[in-house]
Amino acid sequence: MAFFKIIRPLNCFFVAACVAFAAFLNNSPQLSPVIFAMLSAAIIAAAGYVINDFFDIKIDMINRPNRILPARKMPPHVAYLYAVILFLLGIFLSLLTQKIGCIVLAFINSFVLFFYAKNFKKTILVGNLLVSYTAASAFLYGGICAENISNAIVIAIYAFIYTFLRELVKDGEDIEGDRLAQAHTLAIKLGRNNTAGFTLIPIILIIALHFIFYLNNFFGLITFSLLHILVSIPLIIFFIILQKKPEKKNFALMSKFNKFDMVLILIILWFGI
Repeated sequence: MAFFKIIRPLNCFFVAACVAFAAFLNNSPQLSPVIFAMLSAAIIAAAGYVINDFFDIKIDMINRPNRILPARKMPPHVAYLYAVILFLLGIFLSLLTQKIGCIVLAFINSFVLFFYAKNFKKTILVGNLLVSYTAASAFLYGGICAENISNAIVIAIYAFIYTFLRELVKDGEDIEGDRLAQAHTLAIKLGRNNTAGFTLIPIILIIALHFIFYLNNFFGLITFSLLHILVSIPLIIFFIILQKKPEKKNFALMSKFNKFDMVLILIILWFGI
């Protein structure tokens, strides 16, 4: 059970779904490359979660003590070996897509996830940007394997900025444990108050994207309106809440909302592009 839980199966399923989403968005691709791409992306993501937990044991003892490694349900050296095997399996599956772009992306993402966890996770902004890239790359992966890259780029840009917003919010939520682990995050550098203010930048960029893609005819007025009603307005409300009360519980609440809202964006775009 520990081997299953540590890979965050729901998150891995979501990664596979993102690959499929980008592949099938207004497109009818060959099925076999998409299936191999979905499996490859999900397994590389699983490896990333495991290696992240390996390098994060000290922080997780404070922030998330019930996770597999701090709860001593798996020896750290076993987790490390498990991650390496998963990375290699994910790269092997990328070869079966027979798409050079997918193979290159699988190698890049494996190295990014490993060195993110080892060196860059708690480095000001660098770690946040790397996570944002890996989230966006799932859509690029699907677009490349299905030759649907133009649609995939639209979704990938949304995913990058939205993930960056969620990363800032998570840093604000985890500030106590990160400080004890001597991490260097934006939230530690600026404090919760200023981090709450900094979230306005990605929020403005997300709202700007709605206008840019609408004016360039990627989607119509109904989609444009839904994105503002169901995405822009709630984000502004959460921003106001964080500005008034930049507390851990409010950062945690916004982090949960961000996950839900990204799914909502995908649903809107699926029917709107």
